[in-house]
Amino acid sequence: MSIVTRRSQHQAFAAGAFLRVVNWHNTLESERRTLRAELAWYAERHDPVLPGDLDRLFETGQWGRSRPGFIPAFYDGYRNHVTVAAPVCDELGITAWFFPPTAFLSVPPDQQREYAEGHDIGLLAEESGQPAFAMTWDDLEVISGRHVVAAHTANHVSDRQVTTAEDAEREVLEPVRRIEQATGARPPAFAWCLGAPFDPSSPAGRAVVEAGIRYQVSNTAYQRIAD
Repeated sequence: MSIVTRRSQHQAFAAGAFLRVVNWHNTLESERRTLRAELAWYAERHDPVLPGDLDRLFETGQWGRSRPGFIPAFYDGYRNHVTVAAPVCDELGITAWFFPPTAFLSVPPDQQREYAEGHDIGLLAEESGQPAFAMTWDDLEVISGRHVVAAHTANHVSDRQVTTAEDAEREVLEPVRRIEQATGARPPAFAWCLGAPFDPSSPAGRAVVEAGIRYQVSNTAYQRIAD
């Protein structure tokens, strides 16, 4: 059981022991310099946070770092996460968290634009000539060597779209298994499209717990959901 109480959270925040979560999605090559500047700004003021840091905080109440924490989160499995986001993070010595919707990684390149448009994965005119928009499973394995890979459903759906056992298998349990097979590690965190908070009474919430996930991410909040 977590020992982090509301009072201890207020005390920690006042002492500078807080966690800042910053989300990115499509990281275009044309925005590489801007992305680097943004990440560098945070890195100068914060410590990148790993799952073990969160575990220690919730299990012992100890922050264990001298500066506020920072989680750079990259969503939706774009190919440019491999060519832009991850290399920039590596250059700066930052460990990032990547949240790919797993079905996107298996879509043939000539169908990826249509898939993205039908699943709320934003593409821009600058990318019109690209042969592929999604990273591959091999890319994900490489990224996992230096970064955290978390789960973000299969088809970029919200929690409200998971109401049956079949939905849970397709959008929660199977994506978690696929990521674990590709990276060798079970995803420590799960996020829904639109960033719903954890609801243990819902079929979606029960599926996330069943999948063995420790943290649910709701936009800029990390909730400990399993001990």
